Amino acid sequence: MASQQARQFLDHMHETVWQGMGLMPRPRSAEDDAEAARLIEELLRMRTGLVSPEQIEKLRAGLHANEKQLRAMTVSKYENARTLQSLHKMADSVERAGRALGFPVPQRPLLGTLPTGRVNVMTMLVPGTGEHLVLFESEFSGFAYLSAKALAEVTPFRRTPEGGAAFELEPGKVRERLARHPESARRFGELVRAYLETGVPFNAPQYLQDPVRNTWAEMLCHSMRLFALGHEYGHILKGHLGQQRPAAWLGGSESADPEELAWSNQEEIEADAQGVSLSVAAGQSEGHDLPIGFLGADFYFTMTHVLERAISVLRHGHENVSADASTHPPSVLRRMILRHVVSRHRTPQVDAAIGLGENMEQVVEMLWRDLRPRLVDAHRAGVRPLQRWQG
Repeated sequence: MASQQARQFLDHMHETVWQGMGLMPRPRSAEDDAEAARLIEELLRMRTGLVSPEQIEKLRAGLHANEKQLRAMTVSKYENARTLQSLHKMADSVERAGRALGFPVPQRPLLGTLPTGRVNVMTMLVPGTGEHLVLFESEFSGFAYLSAKALAEVTPFRRTPEGGAAFELEPGKVRERLARHPESARRFGELVRAYLETGVPFNAPQYLQDPVRNTWAEMLCHSMRLFALGHEYGHILKGHLGQQRPAAWLGGSESADPEELAWSNQEEIEADAQGVSLSVAAGQSEGHDLPIGFLGADFYFTMTHVLERAISVLRHGHENVSADASTHPPSVLRRMILRHVVSRHRTPQVDAAIGLGENMEQVVEMLWRDLRPRLVDAHRAGVRPLQRWQG
């Protein structure tokens, strides 16, 4: 249970950052309740035919009960109850996995969100305490879901004899699908631009997706978010934050000398290795196999790299990620090291996981090649990313 001091510190951060960006929180309204009811029915429609009518009704009752619980939750005016509920459910899963692996699972950090402009999740110490605060970029979850949805949209699949579906991330087959459905690449680009230009990924034009693809997208999104949280638990387990100046980044990026930067990079890489162990184990406890667990981590870095390059092109007219460098090592380096770490435990499932990640990288690169000239044109037309994006 987080202390009152930690909660007050987070409230202060919310006030400082939101006001500094000229943003205002919006309380839940009757329109939100109506939208939630609509989304429930849309979700049920997508499950129709995949599960029995009795299961549909059970799911409907559970979803409406959850909505009632969300309306009753008391949270900061700056937080979304649905998002916080989801974060705590993921924390439950990560902590169970940590205990099963024999890790000294810490007291749960205070979980929250903030429009950080860092395209990731961060952990810091609460001043004057030993408590940790884990902050998700306020729109990270939405971006993770829509990224996974965009990838699922371009990925062919085939029905299996058992009645399931097998997705085929083989680049040649994806290229054939893109040739038949060029709008899929456009949707990917619309997502990236909406996130960087407005800060809200759901400002991109939305589209319906068939249930099979959407189910796969939800699994990939969940795996991606589990890794992001597992990575932050990795920092805590490794004791990386004991000497950190709390919230030093607040109010702008701080400079770092080469030694400090190298020290930070090493910690990020250590937390990645710890985080993927936690997230894969958490996913397996929920019924997902190792490849989908690893794919979430790999996809996290692949999409972060897309955003790093897109920020640079919109800001400078060309790809120069170092011009917007942060204290994190480059995403491509972290992805390469993570694949190397995982490959030490050679099994057929590990080989399959790494192969999927490499194929996914090539698929996203196809989408990037379609998007890049559009970003160059946007830059020439005067379009820039939001000032808060720090690469």
